[in-house]
Amino acid sequence: MREPSLRAGVARADITPPVGIAHGNWGAATHSRAEGIDLPLWATVLALHDTASDMRVIIIELDLGGASFPLVAGIREAVTRITGVPAPHIRVSVSHTHSGPTVGTTWLEEGAELIEPYVASLPAKIAGAAWEATQKLRPARIAHGAGTCHIGVNRRFRAPDGRMTVGRDPEGFFDPSVRVMRIDGADGSPIAAVLHYATHPTIMAHENRLITPDYPGVARRTVEQITGAMCLFLQGCAGNIGPRLGFAEGKTGDTGFYHRAGKTLGAEAAKVYLTLETQPFDEIFAGVVESGAPLAIYRHDSKPEADATLRVANATATLPVRPFPTRVEGEARAREAREALAEKRRSGAPVEEVGEATYRAKRISQQAGHSRLTDGKSAVEVDLQAIRIGDAVILGAPVEVFNELGAAVAARSPFAWTAVCGYSNGSAGYLPTADAFDGGGYEVEMASPFARAAGERFVDAAAALLHQLR
Repeated sequence: MREPSLRAGVARADITPPVGIAHGNWGAATHSRAEGIDLPLWATVLALHDTASDMRVIIIELDLGGASFPLVAGIREAVTRITGVPAPHIRVSVSHTHSGPTVGTTWLEEGAELIEPYVASLPAKIAGAAWEATQKLRPARIAHGAGTCHIGVNRRFRAPDGRMTVGRDPEGFFDPSVRVMRIDGADGSPIAAVLHYATHPTIMAHENRLITPDYPGVARRTVEQITGAMCLFLQGCAGNIGPRLGFAEGKTGDTGFYHRAGKTLGAEAAKVYLTLETQPFDEIFAGVVESGAPLAIYRHDSKPEADATLRVANATATLPVRPFPTRVEGEARAREAREALAEKRRSGAPVEEVGEATYRAKRISQQAGHSRLTDGKSAVEVDLQAIRIGDAVILGAPVEVFNELGAAVAARSPFAWTAVCGYSNGSAGYLPTADAFDGGGYEVEMASPFARAAGERFVDAAAALLHQLR
């Protein structure tokens, strides 16, 4: 067997925030600061190098709820400076855990003083892990496959009063695919496992006061315990997909639910991983060994090397947006809402009043984010990035893509294994299907800046990019 042209290396950094940081990821929460750590948060890095073409790629996955465009730019700059890999070849994605720290603008006062120093520390930590991964590069082979797991479910539930809520709709569309890529050294030793799955990490909800990675963190740990390979979790198109566990009355802070879900997913991913052969072979009869019974003995003849071509392609999708106030107007409204909430807290207002002011501040803060993105425009350009590894491709976009849209892109992909991901290289809000606009609800009316036609435009642009890359 000749030595593979692909090189791979992995490394990890601890990015757990300080206890006491703002923990404002739920409008229904009544606390401000994170009060403890259930499991550490990680930055996991996969470095790839195709020696045949000298193509280099770095894939970074973070245990965070989101990463703003400025934060992504800062991480890429730091990684480029230490590794030499150009920014367009660096992917930065988040698991989207809702029980991580607040890392952007917040409606909270308490804990906000810890956000800026924490965020400022991230580029150097992540760049250090990226450099370590490049130092560990060694000849590698890949294989990929898929299983299924049902810890997720369509979450757009119409309540008896007709209101569209975030709940559970077992009849709604959901792709339960667990996509796994196995990366081994040339000697067969494990290097990495890439796990792609689509479900919101919202098991730990408004009653929770702990920093957690939610189910992706436990899924990673489960895969690693079983396989010995460092695991990256790539969040899929989870815009309208939520967990089956959790959201139980009085138990939205119960850590047992997310540990159980993560183990379920991790066990399925590990099962797929263990069935894959990075060096496939034919079994050829070699003779008979006499024992208590005559034993047929076989030799393994290696099959031709799997394609390990490494390529990157980037493109922009021009997506129509809905009318919003200007950036200045949106930020002024958000500031007023934050001040109103702070006054409620300072004055010792009843819990019910604090809760109402909190969810109002969260919603208005989201609208301000849309105003910053659109600022009077009728359309915005969204960056798409596709990374080809042989006959597999990872496509990322900085939006919370509805599950149907991700499935539509995968169906039009020319690759054998296609992982379509949101939450990559920034954050621009929810990207619903056209049909979702008829149903209304949070993802459409509050959390998305986009117009009805945006989903279809995204699918067309993403499919075109994949065919270009192929």
